Amino acid sequence: MVTHQSLNRIRLFYAAYFAAMGLILPFFPLYLDDRGFDAAMIGLMTGLIALAKVIAPPWIGHILDGRSEAATHRFIIIASCLAALSAFLFDLSDHIVLFAIIVLLFGIFWATILPLTDGLSITVSESDAADYGRLRVWGSIGFVLTSLAGGIWLVGDQIHNFPIVLGALMLILVFAAVGFPRFKPVATPDAEVRSFSKAFYILLTIAFIMQMSHGAYYGFFSLYLAEAGYSGGQIGLYWVIGVGAEIILMWRWSKHLQHAEPALVFSICLGLACLRWVGIGITTAPFLLFLLQLLHAASFAAFHVTAIAWVKRLSPDSRHAAAQGLFSAAGFGLGSTIGIMGCGLIANAYGYTTAFYLCSIIALAGIPLALLLRKLIHAS
Repeated sequence: MVTHQSLNRIRLFYAAYFAAMGLILPFFPLYLDDRGFDAAMIGLMTGLIALAKVIAPPWIGHILDGRSEAATHRFIIIASCLAALSAFLFDLSDHIVLFAIIVLLFGIFWATILPLTDGLSITVSESDAADYGRLRVWGSIGFVLTSLAGGIWLVGDQIHNFPIVLGALMLILVFAAVGFPRFKPVATPDAEVRSFSKAFYILLTIAFIMQMSHGAYYGFFSLYLAEAGYSGGQIGLYWVIGVGAEIILMWRWSKHLQHAEPALVFSICLGLACLRWVGIGITTAPFLLFLLQLLHAASFAAFHVTAIAWVKRLSPDSRHAAAQGLFSAAGFGLGSTIGIMGCGLIANAYGYTTAFYLCSIIALAGIPLALLLRKLIHAS
């Protein structure tokens, strides 16, 4: 049953989940540095969280497929509790192997709950009880607020409070998940149980390509601007501009995008992503960077909203959990990891500009697959 209160719990979940992301991305390396880890170990620990995004969501999704909606709901609550416990344990281990295990466990619990909640949100949206974009947009708001607040609160001697703040955000996820809306399971034919379509795997490949094309941006945009002479405050402002464009698009046009022709949306988003990366590689002029950052509304927000909706439509009803997990693993897990690591090698050898140019080529490579997806969907 969907109520106003249960929808608010989904909004709260997204706000807390992406607030945690806004905490982890900039401040987890600082926390590790404060504990005395060298650069190699910092890279290893952050890499464990990225690894969890690749392996955990499809694995857990596969386990939950065929189980009741109540079982999935219980898993989200339990995984959120265990993520909180893992975060609180960060400070209790000085042994490097034990600490690495705790970090990996946190990454697994944290990574698995988002695609499951996305699946629930799409179900809510398709029942016309709410709009997916207007639910998910609270995550973007949480990310921005935490990134800004963390820069004020978690500086200098206060960085040791990182595990406490992270654990508290995980407890908010528990509170939010307890009040999620409930749906009765829908019976499906046995023929739909086992296999994904070719169109579904093409969609995963497109998502992988799009996220890989963000490698230079997510990994090195701040360093690129710093090298060009921008201050920390100015760099932060450009990040906020991108997320602000994402928020506006999700709030205003999400419903339309969920019902739009996916190949058209994907092709436009990939083309604009290509333009964005080429533009950033060419210039660091303030006004042009402002315009290019607005394209985050296409390269991330419009693409994500459309893809999430079609992941559900292209997967059997009995395998929605695995489908959302595979989508998360392909894009945010494998695509982002390979993109950032690969661009790191390119940037180290040839500079940041070359890395952005390479990402523009990667984005273009996804357009033929988007056109192929259109043929497969129409043929089915």
